[in-house]
Amino acid sequence: MPLKMLDYLWVIGQGLLFTIYLIVPSMAYHPFMPLGLNSAIAWTLMLIGLGLVLWALVQMGRILSPFPKPKKKAHLIRDGVFALMRHPIYTGIFLVALGLSLEGQSASRLLVALLILLFFYFKSRYEERNLRSFFSDYQAYASQTGRFFPKF
Repeated sequence: MPLKMLDYLWVIGQGLLFTIYLIVPSMAYHPFMPLGLNSAIAWTLMLIGLGLVLWALVQMGRILSPFPKPKKKAHLIRDGVFALMRHPIYTGIFLVALGLSLEGQSASRLLVALLILLFFYFKSRYEERNLRSFFSDYQAYASQTGRFFPKF
């Protein structure tokens, strides 16, 4: 599928959000749970997120693209981590950002992490319109699999 200006804007927007997350001044908050538990949850989220990203990257291999359109020789992956969720890389990035926010007790980074999730929601909607037109069986896959989290 040929790339359009909107495809580039999605990638630029994502990069800007990541940059904002990294440079935003930390506005501390007091955790609502004991620090040890807060830290354990934060590290668990970060490790799960990193695992999801790495698993999806390995599965996608050469068909991986930062753009919300499939490459010409792409195939629909339905197994592995993609059997659990349609956008494991987005989920993983969000979980890492959320975990880092909790570990650093940063309200400002927590807010940006939530903005990243919102951004990924809208980017995934655009991406899925492209995937539906590229893969005839994408709609059936999407109806059986959760967007960011497993569908029960």
